Amino acid sequence: MAKNLRMFISYAHEDELLCKDLEKHLSLLKRQGFITTWHDRNISAGTEWAHEIDTHLKTADIILLLVSASFIH
Repeated sequence: MAKNLRMFISYAHEDELLCKDLEKHLSLLKRQGFITTWHDRNISAGTEWAHEIDTHLKTADIILLLVSASFIH
């Protein structure tokens, strides 16, 4: 079996629906254990968000940027 790749997804919160659609498209790869995805909506309340994001950025195999006008702004 292939290595489980850790994917960090960065997007503008205005594009949250697009991120959810992307995760639907990736769901088969996730179920098969090829990838796991993470984005800042996975941060639990009370967690130091900057440290959490930094940790996931440093350990990600793939960093995916959902580039849009909102993201650039």
